[in-house]
Formats: sequence, structure tokens, C-alpha cells
Amino acid sequence: MNYDRRTFIKSAGSAIGTASVLGGAGSAAASGSYTNHYYSGFDYWKYVPDGVGAGDPLVVMLHGCSQTADQFREETRMNAVADREGFAVIYPDQYNARNGALCWNWYYDANTTRGDGEAAVIAGMTQETVDAEGLDPERVYIAGLSAGAAMVPNMLAEYADIYAAGGVHSGLEYDAAETSYGGTTAMTYGGPDPQDQGTQAYNAMEYYGITSNLPTMVIHGTDDTTVYPINGHQAAEQATQTNDLATDDADDDGTDYTADVVTDGTSESYNYTTYDYHDENGETIVKKMMVDGMGHAWSGGVSGGEYTAPGGPDASQLLWNFFEGRTRSE
Repeated sequence: MNYDRRTFIKSAGSAIGTASVLGGAGSAAASGSYTNHYYSGFDYWKYVPDGVGAGDPLVVMLHGCSQTADQFREETRMNAVADREGFAVIYPDQYNARNGALCWNWYYDANTTRGDGEAAVIAGMTQETVDAEGLDPERVYIAGLSAGAAMVPNMLAEYADIYAAGGVHSGLEYDAAETSYGGTTAMTYGGPDPQDQGTQAYNAMEYYGITSNLPTMVIHGTDDTTVYPINGHQAAEQATQTNDLATDDADDDGTDYTADVVTDGTSESYNYTTYDYHDENGETIVKKMMVDGMGHAWSGGVSGGEYTAPGGPDASQLLWNFFEGRTRSE
């Protein structure tokens, strides 16, 4: 697909449906404020730890299919990381009037292009939170699981003026599909050529004049039979290509898909391999972690969760470690 088609759909716009109010927040973290908010037909939950406010970072967390935002909060334990590290978190909530399985509609251009649909809503919630809490607009990060993760590369490219880095956990590359059927196919067999998609993502940024580096961390289980591991590899390769172009507007392999550092590790229940891809300054700009034997689940999530892998490397902490200190660049 060429970018002209995406910009055509963008110009057409898309209507935002009317959401029903969702259920209660459940138990929150040990300290801080956990509140429900409403934005353009959608709910989102906001956690602000005690002492967090002006000038602090924000992490946006996008749940997967069949999950609610509050369930995702509980299963990832990201609020606990926010308490330890000092940042705010929001959890946008999909609702069944837009997708019966509560999936973010990551495969429709009308929901993934700048100014349209769900992408615009997520960006709007993000900006509303930054403004309301006085957070640092240069340190805003976004991560997700599954369908939420599939939204992340789109959000990074289309809103490079908002997000400084992203995390793709068990997700897919930028613009991996055009239809629901195509999305299902991509989940099994992968999307289009990741080099091409990396260029498409850069073209999206360039179209809006907001080209910047997009540091990206990818986490994927090698036994994932919902979103097959090929997608984790493609998401990382797409990110290396996008960042290579964003650095100097040249496809010169300043960042490429040959790992500069490969590290093996062991957590309580899983072995894993981490691949670091450096920019031209030798700094890691893309990181990929493949967790051996893990299925479609949040690594290191809470015990007993629907989509968690307790004993895996702690994805929530690892994502924050990757995000920490990164600022949005022009």
C-alpha cells in the first residue's frame, strides 16, 4: 500500500461512536490517584503516583483483545513500576460497540492515521493527560499487548510529535494489514516486507514534517500461536529501517537489522535472547527480546492473569528501563 491511499482515507475522516460507561476501577496500587476519565466517546483510566506531577513522564498502555483497560493495569502491574520510578500512566479502554472482541482496530487506516478514529482518540487522551497533570511533553511513551501493541508503531509514526518511544509486546509492524481478514492473516504469516513498512512509517512522519527517531522495544514469545513470532521480528526490522531514515533522511544502514549486541538471559521460568540495534552513535535505538517457550502473554505479568506469563522477564520494568531518559527528538 502506498502512503497516498492512507492520506486519502485520512482526509475522509471517521466518526467516533458513543461509548457506554465501563465498570469500576477495581483495586489500584498502594498509593496515588487512580481515576476514570472520558474522552471523545471512550473511557480511560489514569494513575498518578503520590509525588508525581509537573515535569514527570507519562506512559500510555494499550490493552489487547478481550481485555479491559483495568484488567490490563492489573495484569501488567505497570502501576507498581510507576510508583517505583516516578511516572504517570494512562490506560485507554476500547468498548464492544466498536469491536466485539474489545480489540483496537489496528488494521483499518481510518483508525490508524493521524487525526482519525482510534489513533486520534488515543493521542487526544495522551495530550489531555499531559496538560492536566503538567507532565513533560518530551517524555511520553506508549506500549501495548497484542492488538494494543499493533497500534503502537502506527501511533509512533503518525504522532511522532507526541511520543518519544514505544513498546511492542506480542504485536505487529507498522501498517501490517488493511482489513480484518488481512489482520488475521498477518497475525499468522506476518505482514508486508518490513523494510518497505519501515520506509512507509518514515514517509508518514515526513508527510507531517515531524520526522524524529522512534526508539522501539519489541518483546515476543517464541511459542506465540496467536500473533506468531515472525511479527516480532518484523516489528523490530521495521523499526530499524524507520530509524535509519529518520536519523539523516538517508537509507544508508546507519541503523540496520544486524544486531550489534546479542545477549542470552534467564528469568525465573524462561530463557530469553535480547538483540540490540544501535544508531550511528552506538546507542541502542531498537531492542528485541525473544522469550523462549512463552506464548501470547505479558512477560512477567501477575500470577493467574488471563494473558500473563509469570516468571518471565518483567516486561513492564524492562520497557520502562528502555524508555527512561529518552526525550522526543526533532
